[in-house]
Amino acid sequence: MGTEQKHWAKEVIRRTKRRDNLINTRFVQKKINRLTTNIARACATILELQIKLSTYWMQTTSETANQRLAQTTANIVAKKVTVERARPTVATGPVGTDTEDEIATGITERAPTATTTTTKNYAREPVERIEKLILEYIHFCTQHVKILAQSRIQLAKVQMDEFKALEDFEQIASPAHWNIM
Repeated sequence: MGTEQKHWAKEVIRRTKRRDNLINTRFVQKKINRLTTNIARACATILELQIKLSTYWMQTTSETANQRLAQTTANIVAKKVTVERARPTVATGPVGTDTEDEIATGITERAPTATTTTTKNYAREPVERIEKLILEYIHFCTQHVKILAQSRIQLAKVQMDEFKALEDFEQIASPAHWNIM
């Protein structure tokens, strides 16, 4: 709104202490660039971790060990996400109940599963499930940022309308109107 309509939100003016378009534009661009850099850095970190995870899964030798490890990891992640959200989720596949000893050691009992040797992407399904759970967790934990940004935009629009009304009043007001204020 500032560059297009020459109206700067009070938040920007408070931070720059001026109504100068050039200074405010630089300030906003600096903030946008910092946010873009942080987003790119986070995306690169996530991509790097995805590559490491898939490399790890491919280096594991035993197919049944992979399935058991992937299932255990998926269950642990699902349990942690569920605890973080404080609402129950439905897990697919066999899920054992953990006791305090099992949680401390990381070993859980589960019903035997039927495995087929023809499955080519045996580790991919749990990895996709983990990725989905992590993305849901990130979305859940960053909802407040979205709401905060939307409220800032609404506040800036209201402030712009107020500023336009003041400008209109200044143009049509006579000196007698100014004395009333």
